[in-house]
Amino acid sequence: TRFFPAHGQNTHRLQHDPCSWADEGRQSVKEITQVVRPSPAASRASRVDWAGDKRALQRRSGGAGSSRTTERKNRSISMSTRLETVQVGAPTGRLSDWVIAPVQFNSFERLTTVKGAFVSSPVFSCFGHQWVVMIHPGGDNISTDGYVSLYLGNQMEEAIEVQFKFIAKHPNGGEDICMRTGKLKKFSPKGSEVVGDVGPAHGYHNFALRSKLMDYLVDGALIVEMHMRTNKPGHQPAPFVPENPFLRNALADFGNEETADVKFEVGGAVENATGRPKRAKTSTSTFHAHHYALRLNAPALADMCNPGDVSAPTAINNIQPETFKDMLYYCYGGKIDKDDLQSDAKDMIEAADRFGIVSLKLEA
Repeated sequence: TRFFPAHGQNTHRLQHDPCSWADEGRQSVKEITQVVRPSPAASRASRVDWAGDKRALQRRSGGAGSSRTTERKNRSISMSTRLETVQVGAPTGRLSDWVIAPVQFNSFERLTTVKGAFVSSPVFSCFGHQWVVMIHPGGDNISTDGYVSLYLGNQMEEAIEVQFKFIAKHPNGGEDICMRTGKLKKFSPKGSEVVGDVGPAHGYHNFALRSKLMDYLVDGALIVEMHMRTNKPGHQPAPFVPENPFLRNALADFGNEETADVKFEVGGAVENATGRPKRAKTSTSTFHAHHYALRLNAPALADMCNPGDVSAPTAINNIQPETFKDMLYYCYGGKIDKDDLQSDAKDMIEAADRFGIVSLKLEA
């Protein structure tokens, strides 16, 4: 049985102590039942309202259960693939390791304590930028009296984002003084105006009390460690630099009859073991080439032919046409397949040695 408390009735005991009221007798149960049990007419009206609400929900959702099933099927069909995020620059959070630059202010006690006066460190390099650390021993113009101000300044004409902290370590193992930024600070170019929280220098008006820093001196010097880190350089694609097209153009001209200036007839007669010629079983093959490629890479072969006279081909015997073709292709900068080179290693070495192609001989 569901209990629907009437508006305004105290339901505390029903919610938090469901057993206690049952011990008070049947009369209490009867009274509570009369309060929380709806009338038959109200129950019928509630069922009617629920049916109407159900139909309204179906209309708003676009139909009954079959429509929802179709919708689920459609959703399952229209799958999408998410590509990996394309990073532009360095993502936030990928910071470099801390770089520590100790800065030593010698004779700190004798430095001027005039408010606004400061002493600057020499320029040092970090993350490709030039930096200085500036200390106001008497504080800057808005410091609390007695405090020392400390700033990090960008000395470059380019802006950069850096997270930094100043640490003065106690020489006897006492508590260190540390002031840090919780996030990256943007340093604008040197000499630029301060806009909001962006400026050429960042630091602390009230770094520490001067009287306290006197206990941190080492041989009269105040040593402040400058800790810095920045975004790691984002993965940038290498700039496009077109390659030298000579090799590609030379390979494209390999075997070009229209531009060739030398011609070879390969095959016909070969030598037997005694050096006496005999007829080859294969027919001759014609190859066209360019004298400049032979002169640079196969000088002995270049000396055997006259450039420009393709009407009288140069006969090349005692070599297989396929071996000669691979050798010519190599002279144009081509790469012979490794399997072909291994299977014809003996013939290729002999051809390379015969025509003066030293590198091919060594490779084979």
